[in-house]
Amino acid sequence: MKVLVVSGFLGAGKTTFIQRLISRSTERLVVLENEFGGTDVDRKIIAKDSGAEVQELTEGCVCCTKSPQLHASVMTIESTVSPDLLIVEPSGVGALGNVMRILKKIEYERITLLPPVTIVDAENFHQNLKLFEEVFTDQLKSSARILISKPENPDPRLYEDIRNRIRALNPSASVSERHYSLEPDSWWQSLLNPATVQVGTDASYAESRSPELETFTVKNCSVASPVTLLWLLERVVRGECGFIVRAKGILPAGKDWVRFDVVSGRISVEGTEPVAGYSGAECVWIGRGINREFIEKCINPLRNEVRPFDVLSANRRNGAVVDS
Repeated sequence: MKVLVVSGFLGAGKTTFIQRLISRSTERLVVLENEFGGTDVDRKIIAKDSGAEVQELTEGCVCCTKSPQLHASVMTIESTVSPDLLIVEPSGVGALGNVMRILKKIEYERITLLPPVTIVDAENFHQNLKLFEEVFTDQLKSSARILISKPENPDPRLYEDIRNRIRALNPSASVSERHYSLEPDSWWQSLLNPATVQVGTDASYAESRSPELETFTVKNCSVASPVTLLWLLERVVRGECGFIVRAKGILPAGKDWVRFDVVSGRISVEGTEPVAGYSGAECVWIGRGINREFIEKCINPLRNEVRPFDVLSANRRNGAVVDS
């Protein structure tokens, strides 16, 4: 069983990359997904869109070297399912070096570690490096292949600066600036069948700490309409709900189902279908100082929902100027 670790900070696009990798692969594979916090939104998305078998780790973070869960999960998958390929997606705040040290301890004749891949969001590269230097630097230093993703039409000067910074941290890494969606099948196969398989020893991966972030998960949630959801997400990116690094979820908005994503000030909302076997909607908020009560009032139907037009009317009556 080959094991490929796909790393990247929160919102870098790991799930999208894995979906594309699955579509290009002919191997029998399993995805081991680790969400930061008690949610498995990405697991359901991957399973729904690709049909691949996805297993989850939601208790904490697999980057913790004291946790036996990653070790046990990989060994169990090898002995019971025995796929050709296991794709491991650590939490976005997980230190890749810690993950690789754990996996190196269980590498033997039936388990082969492939050179790890790290996805980098170009637009948020400098912000992540500044705010989460230790774990972000660890992901870059511990990776064999670094793929720069987002935006679709980048500024060449931005890419040049990012490339120089990555090479200063990890001179031996392969840095790809061309978006992976444009790569031929041979490139994808080289990820899974490299000419030489060289990964560091467990001693070469330094132990790093994950940033202190909190998570807030709301299940069986809904909003009155897509407008209500956008109203809430706009307040999230303005910092009115705390310091939110990432938010994502699937939930009904009136008569329709939507999938939303918030990463460093960018909002994405698109229509979707309920996931088969999915008992309820679910969303997660990751950051610091999260205004849990306000968010839950907006999206939890069991509580008094906050309606944007009611809030605007109340503020106008009080003489406040509110930007809608």
